[in-house]
Amino acid sequence: MVSRRTVIASAVGVSTVAALAACAPQVATQPQSSTSPTPAPDTSSVAGVEVCKTTDIPVGSGKRFDVEGVPILITQPTKGVFRGFSAVCTHAGFVMSTVANSEITCENHGAVYNADNGSVIKGPAPRALGNETPKVKIAIEVQGESVLVKLIEK
Repeated sequence: MVSRRTVIASAVGVSTVAALAACAPQVATQPQSSTSPTPAPDTSSVAGVEVCKTTDIPVGSGKRFDVEGVPILITQPTKGVFRGFSAVCTHAGFVMSTVANSEITCENHGAVYNADNGSVIKGPAPRALGNETPKVKIAIEVQGESVLVKLIEK
């Protein structure tokens, strides 16, 4: 016959084990596989979509492109140097497309940005253009005569 003391001691022991198990860190186990895991995508090389040829953007100018629904500007401020910016004005969200004389101009309210670094030359823009949107980073790479763009999700 089981004593009252044994029943209570067993109940306390089971409760203690359950409480300790609930506090223990979870360790996920994965089945062993003979294949190696899929590596994370390498973003060091753009290997994106070709949007134009280098000759399509004269020095000091730029062009607007829509890549995967994202409006971007690609500029060539100096020979052989290509930059990518969000084409959305930081003032009122107008999508810009005018690039001349190494300046990006918003046709809506007249804000002017530097085509090399995106800094504000003339307001009302409150901040510089960047190579990021709320959802993606814009990566530009030149391979031979091709200008490639890749949008990297944030």
